[in-house]
Parts: sequence; structure tokens; C-alpha cells
Amino acid sequence: MSNQKKTIVYVTTSQFKRDENKIFAEHCRLADGTPVSELFVFEHQGLTVPENLEVDLNVMVNEEVKRAYGMLRMPCIVEHAGLIFDDFKTNSYPGGLTKPMWDTLRERFLEETHSVDRLVVARAVVGYCDGKSVHTFVGETAGRLADKPRGKREFYWDTVFIANEAAGRAAGKTYAEIVDDPALGLSYKVEELSQSSRAMLKFLEFIRVNPSSGLW
Repeated sequence: MSNQKKTIVYVTTSQFKRDENKIFAEHCRLADGTPVSELFVFEHQGLTVPENLEVDLNVMVNEEVKRAYGMLRMPCIVEHAGLIFDDFKTNSYPGGLTKPMWDTLRERFLEETHSVDRLVVARAVVGYCDGKSVHTFVGETAGRLADKPRGKREFYWDTVFIANEAAGRAAGKTYAEIVDDPALGLSYKVEELSQSSRAMLKFLEFIRVNPSSGLW
């Protein structure tokens, strides 16, 4: 890659995602230790893209990023995350249906899905379209669901997801509680635990190895 930073067009209307992406860009590092901010800059596009609801997040993201490219006519990424119940791994459920389920049920999500203390995987998929092909990148964080929603930051299911890898002061806390804790904050979630950060890093490693596209 040249010394010029690569611009990544990130299509999202979510301020939560923009806030997390800002911390990701400023503080996360690629596999060889290079700071993301040295090589890449993100340009957020607040474009509303029609979504096909699919259990399989890969299928859902694949279609959405193609639509986003068709609207912008430039290479871009989209990202979606969802929960995968451990006992429904082979079906990837609820996956892409997590968001509409959460938006409908909210504080009753755990009750209606019988999910208190349920083992889950938080899965994120970043989709990239350059006008010629689509690539998807998956990031995962294993965990379980809490006994009730906890924490103030109501970013989807962040109030009920507890990451297995959270240690020390963060152990046993939901994502939202981690963000609420001034000694941890949003940076701890993004840098240490986030399934979305893991998917995004895989995407950036791909772009680093395959930097050029005739349609960029």
C-alpha cells in the first residue's frame, strides 16, 4: 500500500455504530500491530438501505451491501450483528432476525425467548462490495445472556449480552454495563470484546492485501 490512507465508505444510519467505529479507528490495531488509523480512514454515509430479513447474517449482508453499492456507485461496506443461540448454531438463529425481535420485545426479549442465562454467540458480519464482487467477514464473541437487561446504553441487545472473555472489573457485566463503567467504557468493549471490531479487522486485513480495485 502507498503512504496515502485508504478511505473506507461505511454505510450506516446508526449513531451507536458511528461512535464505536470512531474508537475502533483510533485505537485498534491490525495483526502486525499497525494502528488502523495509520492506514485507513472511515467515511460514514447515512444512507437508508432496504434490508431483506434473513436468519443467515451472511446472506442478509451480502444483499444489503449490493444495494448500498447500487445507490452510491462506489465501493462500500455495511455491517450487521446478531445473536446465535448455542442450541441453534446449525440454523444460525436468530441471527439476522435478532434486531426486529429485539425492537419488538425489548425488555421482554429474555422472557419471550426463554433465554435467561442462555449460551449465545454474538456474531457480526461486514460486507464489502467493490462493484465487481462481494466479500463478507465474520467476527464472533462467545457469551451468555443476563437474567435481566442491565446498563443504560440501549444499543440493541447490549443490555443483555455478557461476553465470556470479559475479565477483572468487566467480568459478569453486560456490554451496556461495561460502557457505563468509567474505568472501562466504550473503548473496552470496542478494543477487547466487540464482535464487530473482529469482523472489521478481518476486512481491513483483506483490503491491505488486496488494495486496488478498478472501480475504487
